[in-house]
Amino acid sequence: MRYRFNGRSFLLLGTALVLSVGWSAEGHAQESLSLEQCRDLALEHNKQIQMAQADAVASDYLVQSAKTKYLPRVDFAGAWINPGDRALRPFAIDFNIPGVTPPGLSMPLDFISVAPREIYTGGFTLRQPLFMGGKIVEANKMARYTSDLAHEKVKMKEADVLATVDEAYWRVLSVQEKVRLAQTYKSLLDHLVQDLENVYAEGMTTRNEVLKVQVKQNEAELTLVKAQNGLQLSKMLLGQIIGLEAEQIELDSEIISEEQLSSRLLALESSNAERAEIVMLRSKLALTESARKMVKSQFLPNVFLTAGYNWVEPNIYKGSQNNLGGDWMVGIGVQVPIFTWGDRIHQVHIADQEVAKAKLELQDAQEMITLQVQQNRFKHAEALKKMELTKLSKEQAEENLRITKNNLLEGMNSVRDILEAQTMWEKAASEDIDARVEAAVTLSELEKTTGALYQYATEHTQHQEEK
Repeated sequence: MRYRFNGRSFLLLGTALVLSVGWSAEGHAQESLSLEQCRDLALEHNKQIQMAQADAVASDYLVQSAKTKYLPRVDFAGAWINPGDRALRPFAIDFNIPGVTPPGLSMPLDFISVAPREIYTGGFTLRQPLFMGGKIVEANKMARYTSDLAHEKVKMKEADVLATVDEAYWRVLSVQEKVRLAQTYKSLLDHLVQDLENVYAEGMTTRNEVLKVQVKQNEAELTLVKAQNGLQLSKMLLGQIIGLEAEQIELDSEIISEEQLSSRLLALESSNAERAEIVMLRSKLALTESARKMVKSQFLPNVFLTAGYNWVEPNIYKGSQNNLGGDWMVGIGVQVPIFTWGDRIHQVHIADQEVAKAKLELQDAQEMITLQVQQNRFKHAEALKKMELTKLSKEQAEENLRITKNNLLEGMNSVRDILEAQTMWEKAASEDIDARVEAAVTLSELEKTTGALYQYATEHTQHQEEK
């Protein structure tokens, strides 16, 4: 059944329909955050990054500690001894030699007794490694490789955070745009309900037609509530990453455009950054090779210089007089491993297997990263194609709505046709938002797999250090 509306009623209905082809952005006093600002805030405030940075600083001290192994060690040791009440008789024997000792003269040496009340001793000892089979050299290399691993771990954590903040940023922007879409769609239905009630009051339509639109109105209101709740939760998640409260977050209302994606993709193609995982695996390989050399050093002798000066009271250098006496000493020590029942050989074989494993891990990671890069390129290309198609679908839905509105003027369409056209437009607009966000997220994933996010984090750190 077709219905014609009088001029006044149609004017109200036509005014509402005009709202369906777009919505205006509301002004906000709060300054909008860009993606780069959110990235920088995340790099500066994220606790996971700060913990990784603390590990990196600790590894730098490990390097400094390893360097001290080249230098001599000087120790001091001292003691106080109370020997008790009994006298010490070190020569408690008879020293009577027949034919030498005059007859009747006895020379027992037990008259020599030492009964000090207290003994004091102390001294300095110096130990300088001369040759330790390469242990110190390899220990310093291992400390540097460990430090490199810790610093690359910071970069990897920064890249993970950047990828997370990108995803959270686009999720907030997506939900924010869908809130605006839901508000526009609900406003459209509100006006349509009001116009139909006016038309119904004039007897130009049935109550059933009004109820159909009211059902859609209720559905739109529920959709709006869900979108608003989703927006609040999305802002809370983004705020946790960048260190802001949800109320402080306001993003640009302009959804990502093809130009923005093209510029980022162009910058990505010119980037020559390397994944932190590859650098870390190279450092791990070098670490295992140094560990193998250190195990092999067990077959070599250890040579060290030792020197010192010791004091003691009573002075044993002057007849145990009650004063302080001392003397110096110097020497060279050599420790040569002889036989360990094959333990060292087994340790070398274990180290060889660790080196082989590290090489395989590096090769496997390089192959997997190449595969990931290609997969993400395909995903981004598909997202770009999807964005192109949803944009076209949105334009077609807008045109369909315009034609339906014009047909309504001629009485060729019903309220049901208008509702269907509005629903198609709302769905097409929502899919267009999803497609644009998907294109942005897949580009961020591509930036991570190619190493561009690592380069971004490094440049941010350098910029902060220059400040």
